[in-house]
Amino acid sequence: MTDLSIIIVNLNNSKILKECLDSVYKTTKKYKFEIMVVDNGSIDGSQSMIKELFPQVKLIENNKNLGFAKANNQGLKIANGRYSLLLNNDTIVKEGAFDRMIEFMDNNLKAGACGPKLLNIDGTIQHQGSILGKRFWISALPVEVDFVVGACLMVKKEVIEKVGLMDENLFFYNDDLDWCMSIRKAGYKVYYLPQAEVIHYGGYSNKGAFNRRIFVEGFKGGLYFVRKHYGVAPYYLYKVLLFAGIIIYLPFFIISFPFKREQFKNRLLAYLDILRVL
Repeated sequence: MTDLSIIIVNLNNSKILKECLDSVYKTTKKYKFEIMVVDNGSIDGSQSMIKELFPQVKLIENNKNLGFAKANNQGLKIANGRYSLLLNNDTIVKEGAFDRMIEFMDNNLKAGACGPKLLNIDGTIQHQGSILGKRFWISALPVEVDFVVGACLMVKKEVIEKVGLMDENLFFYNDDLDWCMSIRKAGYKVYYLPQAEVIHYGGYSNKGAFNRRIFVEGFKGGLYFVRKHYGVAPYYLYKVLLFAGIIIYLPFFIISFPFKREQFKNRLLAYLDILRVL
């Protein structure tokens, strides 16, 4: 029986993806696992690299970028493991990390999902974000949390069967928060497990780049999330606050002009796109 199904979404990150896959095979020793890579239309040779160096990996090839949630769902639909794990392609798994996560989940029946300690490439602890400023990532012991980020997120199969797959209305960002919220609403707990460690490059592959679509989708996803989980009144309040914040910020952004012309134009257009959504 397969214990763990690892789903990795990739887009034009062949070199880092190879390091990620190498680390999984080197560090996960106690349990039987499978890996599915869902490629969102890479043009850097990622697909051929996988076929040549990792023929045991199940490769799903999309002809365009379907987004994080939809691509992960493609992998989740064919997953055979007792647990499914979403893993960013810009991660390096440290010794025994996934073994410890599985052991923890096996021994905690109310645990529906868990995430490891994420480390920056210099070894420092990576801040994962939280609701109401809870700094759970500094805990030395497993702790129940509101959510863990999708860079490395393990979920029980029975939980997925109960709450469903990831919400494909969320193209990028907020999808992990949304899924964890649904898991908690279904009566399960989400845990942060510091004994398991994973290095996360975090934005390394896109360092210095600005993606207008992803930037706007982040705001759109936030609005969708608030309406879905908190209702109409908080949704409209959030819209008003966002609108006011952008209107106040825009003059300072234009005056400061801290970007190259093309970067400035793209960012300005992104803010205008958000205002149109609001």
